[in-house]
Amino acid sequence: MINQYIAPLVKIGLVVTQPDRSPFFDTNRADWVDRVTEFYSLYLRILEGEHALLDFFAFPRKATKGFYAFVDELAKGGFPKANYIKGQITGPVTLGLQLNDQYLKAAYYDALLRDIIVKTIALQACWQAKILSQYEVPVIIFIDEPGLSAYGQSSYITLKKEEITGELNTIIDSLHMAGAHAGIHICAGTDWSMILESKVDILNFDAFEYFTSLSLYIDELIHFMQRDGILAWGLVPTSDKIFNLTANKLIKSFNQHLDVLVKKSLIIENLLSQVIITPSCGIGSVAIDTGEKVYQLTRNVSMQLRNKHIY
Repeated sequence: MINQYIAPLVKIGLVVTQPDRSPFFDTNRADWVDRVTEFYSLYLRILEGEHALLDFFAFPRKATKGFYAFVDELAKGGFPKANYIKGQITGPVTLGLQLNDQYLKAAYYDALLRDIIVKTIALQACWQAKILSQYEVPVIIFIDEPGLSAYGQSSYITLKKEEITGELNTIIDSLHMAGAHAGIHICAGTDWSMILESKVDILNFDAFEYFTSLSLYIDELIHFMQRDGILAWGLVPTSDKIFNLTANKLIKSFNQHLDVLVKKSLIIENLLSQVIITPSCGIGSVAIDTGEKVYQLTRNVSMQLRNKHIY
């Protein structure tokens, strides 16, 4: 995931790549201050309206072949029945914990490096929204934040909730200004209040494995639903467990989860109208037959729920 998102930082000279180690910020380089100044100057020029400069934050083709294959298909008129076009960007915690400085310290723990990462992701998200918006279909960009599952663990006690929410809001605000909807996906449990109290439009969670962890945040869920937030239920697992499941089993599980939330004072009409059915996580690393089964079952569950007017 790193190579997809560090390209602008490499081009500007803030991140160094060497054959014998992972990419890293080199704050010891003689022209470090100049490189930082150039980055913030570019950022401010884009904020002031020089939108053509967003192309500096384009995905490199070599590291994002799937994205460009998707765009090529859109350009040929593919997906004519689509109601939305979905893109994806990494989250600041996930990238910041993977990308180090020259001393192998995670960049996220340095305030300046963290700010550079957040602003880079925000601009890459805007560039992606700009590219996908060409096809006259509303765009949703999801922030993929598996790193947030580390929050609360003893090894990551210095992660701060308020900072994380603020960083996510920086990216979300950028997407809203670009005319896109903002979603977030976390494939495990976390402190969900960080997300529910942000400005995110859609929360995609692993409802197959981690529903209970989300159901603990009732006050935050009520507020999220009241402001028209959408829950994207990752009902369909993306592992071999899929072969032991049917649409009826998953629908039964969904209804049981709804009962839990309604008993905790969430409004059933909101839960049934502000909903998307999704796989629990991505399928990029699974076998083809597993991936096909995941999408077939996701479609079947969604269609059956619609036909029953559940949502």
